[in-house]
Amino acid sequence: MTRMNELVMFNGKVVCPRCDGNGLLYKAKVTDLGNQMIYICDECEASWQDNIPIRRDTFEDLSTYLEKKGCNYRDAEIVNLGYDWYMNS
Repeated sequence: MTRMNELVMFNGKVVCPRCDGNGLLYKAKVTDLGNQMIYICDECEASWQDNIPIRRDTFEDLSTYLEKKGCNYRDAEIVNLGYDWYMNS
């Protein structure tokens, strides 16, 4: 693992700070919310809004985030944009 701008990397992907290396973060957009960009852990479903620093103390469970925005977890249209998002930031 290597650190890149405070993000921990494993095999070229960003490690989830919540589940401590068990999951990797991918960028996604929620089309139901006007294409809101978020980052989601593929293991624990911790999520971070686009403007929130990705740290252990700033995550929100994906289902909680969606419900706060008036969207249903089961019916939300979430488009996976991939794991290499940090390269384009």
